[in-house]
Amino acid sequence: MKASHSTLQTLKAQGVFVYDNSMLQTWLKCPREFYYRHELGLQRQDAEMSVALYFGIAVHIALEEWFGSRDEDKARQLFEDSFTGHEEKPKIGKRGYELTTTYSLNFGCSLLQEYFDTYSADTRLVLQNEVAVAEEIADGVFLAGVLDKLLESPVGLVDMEHKTSKYSDNFRLNPNPQFLTYNFLASKLTGETVTGELDMLGVSKTKEPAELLRREPFEYTDWQKRQWERSAVEHCRRINEARERSFWPQSWECDSKYFQECSFVPLCTLPSEAPHDALVQSMYEVDYWDPLGAIATA
Repeated sequence: MKASHSTLQTLKAQGVFVYDNSMLQTWLKCPREFYYRHELGLQRQDAEMSVALYFGIAVHIALEEWFGSRDEDKARQLFEDSFTGHEEKPKIGKRGYELTTTYSLNFGCSLLQEYFDTYSADTRLVLQNEVAVAEEIADGVFLAGVLDKLLESPVGLVDMEHKTSKYSDNFRLNPNPQFLTYNFLASKLTGETVTGELDMLGVSKTKEPAELLRREPFEYTDWQKRQWERSAVEHCRRINEARERSFWPQSWECDSKYFQECSFVPLCTLPSEAPHDALVQSMYEVDYWDPLGAIATA
């Protein structure tokens, strides 16, 4: 199922809160950022999705088609239709030469073709594609996520998660709160034990597509799952506590690991409270994050 922004806000008004891993990660990074983004639903008016995110979404769309029909031409065409107009713009290097771009249509099509060739023999049955799931983990608190693929294999059910990333070599599977969330939700959805599988499609302009593919199983013990669930419930409890106190502390994590400034720095650096509302109206719009409708990429 998918929930609209209005549905989620109606639930919130009734004391029912829906979170996902992205929201919890924002809380852990900075409670004040969580307040602006998820309590007030603010987003910069000039915000633009990154090229990497456009690329990841286009790859997801192509793979969803391919796993359903095995039509390579249609899958590639869907990728091109989705990514055209969002390719990475060439940059000029220090010596005045134009640098080769990474996120391009040609690279994406080559990567997808390598994927099709490598995994065409995979005949496992796809039970569900891009399925949105939510489960109550505490009274009035639901944890949500969107599973990429739920497969039926000879050894049981498998939650397959696709990732596109420039940092594929450093991708951590354990602990991985996002994948633990998906594993929990998949098990709740099916009532069965579900194992996981990472399908990594790396992004690089120095490696061949064949070097950028990685399929790796992952599984968590019952003890690890319990520790994750207790932690998730505790984070949600602290969010609710901040809501009840009407105070969302700053953690001063203003620059991410990718050297991008937090979009709420203008609000957090105001010298007084007086211009706050006017700045919100001039720089931001209300667009709530939908944990039941988001496609997760990295």
